[in-house]
Amino acid sequence: MNRKTLAIIVGINVILVTTIVTLYFTVWLPSSSGDDGFLTITGLPTEDIKLNITQLESLPNISREYYLQGSETFSANYTGVSVFYLVTQVANYTENINVRVIASDNFAYTLSFDDINQTRDIIIAYKKNGEYMDGKSLDGEGPFRLVIPQRFPGEYNGQFCVKFVVVLEIIVVE
Repeated sequence: MNRKTLAIIVGINVILVTTIVTLYFTVWLPSSSGDDGFLTITGLPTEDIKLNITQLESLPNISREYYLQGSETFSANYTGVSVFYLVTQVANYTENINVRVIASDNFAYTLSFDDINQTRDIIIAYKKNGEYMDGKSLDGEGPFRLVIPQRFPGEYNGQFCVKFVVVLEIIVVE
């Protein structure tokens, strides 16, 4: 292989890597503020409800230690609002619904009404260990995260705890 061919190959690789990194940080990586820092509740008979962090903080909150086990295992003190409260008191639904929790990268997890009614410590967290969660870094989780407590010690629950939450979609079950 001659030098000219090698220089062309290196140049193409540099362009590709630069393009991929740029796309990653501008298109894929979740915003530090969700949809400008809002949690949107959709699927309502009227208009959507948008709540910012200040509005969520004004609602009754839960702050406790949660254990998350998955690809990594850790415990942290999360603070947030119960999904049950958001559904029953803010969106005014009391039965026959599912709640799809959707992240800014479109990853989603669906909870039944029975799930949120039986385990009222399922929260949309806005703080971890007393600090607002970052959404603009590889280690970020926020600004909002679904946190589901373990039902028993050692349960793998981390894969259900959606990071970068932006939407709670109410799905009426007939």
